[in-house]
Amino acid sequence: MERVITMKIIDNKKDYYDYLAGILGVDNLVVYDRRGSVVLNSEKALFQGMETYFCQKPIFLDKPLAEKQYWHLKSIVKQRETEKAKHSYSKTWKEGDIYHFVLEVGYIHYRFEVERWLDEHNRETAHVEYHLIETLKDIHKRYSDVPMCIVPCNAQYSRWSHEERWEELKGRVENPILAGTFIPKVILPTDIWNALYAYLSSLRDKPFTDTRSDVQKLESAGFDKKASFRNIK
Repeated sequence: MERVITMKIIDNKKDYYDYLAGILGVDNLVVYDRRGSVVLNSEKALFQGMETYFCQKPIFLDKPLAEKQYWHLKSIVKQRETEKAKHSYSKTWKEGDIYHFVLEVGYIHYRFEVERWLDEHNRETAHVEYHLIETLKDIHKRYSDVPMCIVPCNAQYSRWSHEERWEELKGRVENPILAGTFIPKVILPTDIWNALYAYLSSLRDKPFTDTRSDVQKLESAGFDKKASFRNIK
């Protein structure tokens, strides 16, 4: 089992990695204040459009699979696969609606792709496939100041340069509760816990920069501005 470090969580809701605190004990010096967290799940209407990523039931936007040529594909997964295989320009692929998001946990970005479509024989049935496309560690530019958030993205793949571009969209969810989603099947609870701990610990280690003026520093040391800085004749 991967090494896990202790941490204290403040919240009235539980997530799938919280049980580690009961096993390891609590370190009061490293605290994840998760109050105001947002519960996400796969069974009902979700927060700020998150249903496109997590709901396993049909939603208003869902439709059956469509036949698409390569340059019309929106799936990063499919475009990566087709780049590796020779194919004619007339070939088509079936594709549903494609959605992308980043789960930011500390200094780690988990890039996800979700594909949704309706069963053409039964419109009451939705098919949802999810892929963890990439895990980026030790990132330098975070989306949010909170320890964990879900960031909706527009992801594009360039077939010429073989590069991907991920741009943030509106609807970011900060401090999500992930237990009711597919994410616990994909990311180990120890990975989430350790990433959170590393981030919160790094905040304690940041050097303090004193931005006070010289007068403010002297006043805090007990000097009286009027008496100490009067003109002496």
